Amino acid sequence: MSPAQVFKVYIWLIDTISSGHLSKEDIDRRWAHSAINEYGEQAFPARKFHRYKEDILILFGINIRCNRSRNYYYIDSEDDLHEWGDMRRYVISAFTFKATLDEAEDMQDSILFESIPEGTQYLTTIMRAIRARKQLLITYHSYDRNTDYDMFFSPYCLRVFKQRWYVVGEASTHLGETRVYALDRICDIHALDNDYSIPAGFSPKAFFSNYYGVFRNATPCLMHIEASPRAALFLRSLPLHASQRELPQHQAETFAIDADSVVFEYFVAPTLDFIQQLRTFGAELRVLDPLSLAKQMQQDAQQLLQRYTRH
Repeated sequence: MSPAQVFKVYIWLIDTISSGHLSKEDIDRRWAHSAINEYGEQAFPARKFHRYKEDILILFGINIRCNRSRNYYYIDSEDDLHEWGDMRRYVISAFTFKATLDEAEDMQDSILFESIPEGTQYLTTIMRAIRARKQLLITYHSYDRNTDYDMFFSPYCLRVFKQRWYVVGEASTHLGETRVYALDRICDIHALDNDYSIPAGFSPKAFFSNYYGVFRNATPCLMHIEASPRAALFLRSLPLHASQRELPQHQAETFAIDADSVVFEYFVAPTLDFIQQLRTFGAELRVLDPLSLAKQMQQDAQQLLQRYTRH
């Protein structure tokens, strides 16, 4: 079995066992019907299974445990999966998804995907520059200017937001500032031998902690948002921001809200991408404060209404 095939089996085991408590017989049955079981084995060979368990622990830090009293295998998600760093979770998720697609080769017409923006071809060059602390020469297309321009760039970190990749760093066109650039707007890129240093104390997580996406054109503030019962279900399952907190009923009642509404509190900057996300909920969300943001949302709604009532 090739190294690539062995790696697929690692991912298959992680994905299979993380779905629940499975006996060895359960694993054998799933393996017998797996598309990556290239030898048509009716059971996962016991010796190979235990060896792969050890490999998975070494490579991924995931411990496939065995409850001997009840005879099943499991992965403790709290101890193993949730404690991974974001990058390891992202990588394993990508490989797990690929393994799932391999299992469903005959369902290609039944699975629809979103288009992925351009720019990912530059990831390797940028990551190498970050690791080596070497500058880049980038040709970038500006939507504002509708033109291309060159800049020397010192990359600090990468960020993924809504399937789009961004690089954060200092550009020669804006010295002394930390700015964010979209990879899909990079026209050309060249690695240079010029050294640079990241500002002392710079933290990628801290840089974005009080922001929703990639824009940083507003100051973080405390805000309260009224949500309909239906919108509240979505916000509970997928919070808008890490600071999201649902107010208890006695605190929510201090605002002029509908009887069945829910109030969420945030400490986040009201940037363009955050406001755009609020708009996707339509009338099911209402900004309570700050007043400036509430007025802006009201004005935007009135302008939208005017556009639809034109003759």
